Amino acid sequence: MTTNPPLVELRTRVEALASPTGEYVLRCRRLGDRPVPAAGLRFESRPAARVAARVTEQYRAALRRYDPTLPRYDVVVHQECPPAENGPSPPGAGAIHGSR
Repeated sequence: MTTNPPLVELRTRVEALASPTGEYVLRCRRLGDRPVPAAGLRFESRPAARVAARVTEQYRAALRRYDPTLPRYDVVVHQECPPAENGPSPPGAGAIHGSR
């Protein structure tokens, strides 16, 4: 008989894959929401993010046993710019300039 890993183990697995400077995040394909337990986490590579997405889906399925109203998300890997390492960007950085 196979037992499912506890929620804390699944959350720990997702957190272990995270990187503060990663450029990949997990989102719901339809709504753009960042699903728990990966909300707020970033991942260094697409393969690491894919593993985190699978574990996130397992976590949410396990959590749904306790809360059947938990939203169902189609979790996808989304590439974003990594966070700035030296604080906020200077004024006008990244702005698009053009004629009016």
